[in-house]
Amino acid sequence: MSADFDNDPADSHNDAENRRRAAEQWPGFDPDEALHWSKVLLHHSPDPQRAGIKAQMSSAIKRGIPIAGPGWVSTADAARSDGFTPVLYQTLFETLRTIPKTAFRSHPWHRRNTHGTYLPGTPYESELWSDWPKLFLAEGFDAHAATSLTLLRAEPKFPRPRTRGEGESA
Repeated sequence: MSADFDNDPADSHNDAENRRRAAEQWPGFDPDEALHWSKVLLHHSPDPQRAGIKAQMSSAIKRGIPIAGPGWVSTADAARSDGFTPVLYQTLFETLRTIPKTAFRSHPWHRRNTHGTYLPGTPYESELWSDWPKLFLAEGFDAHAATSLTLLRAEPKFPRPRTRGEGESA
């Protein structure tokens, strides 16, 4: 006689509940994909969030429940349309941490969303990042080079701030 631990009715109920929640909060996403995006966007969310809320979200995600914070589904949908998977999205944002924001005017840390004591959020900018997956996957650039090249290409879209006296006639 062998024990069958894989067919626990409680697990089946939890799985069905998680799928229902995923369908409600993540329309158009498979439940497993929604959970992966939840894990990534918890750490790289587009909007500022309270630390306590993120801790609760983290706890739910660890239990296999896909969570959607403000803007998460639209961010994941836009990134996915640009060729990102949750792993590629995480790679991009972890690579951005290695590049000082002062190195590029186009660096997204210049446009971080902050609010009081909340943890900051960094919006996903499709017009900036849409070529990144191709550079990384198809053209053979490593993550740092693909990120730096993308930021460099975007520099003209972010003009240097004018300094006092610049362009003024005497």
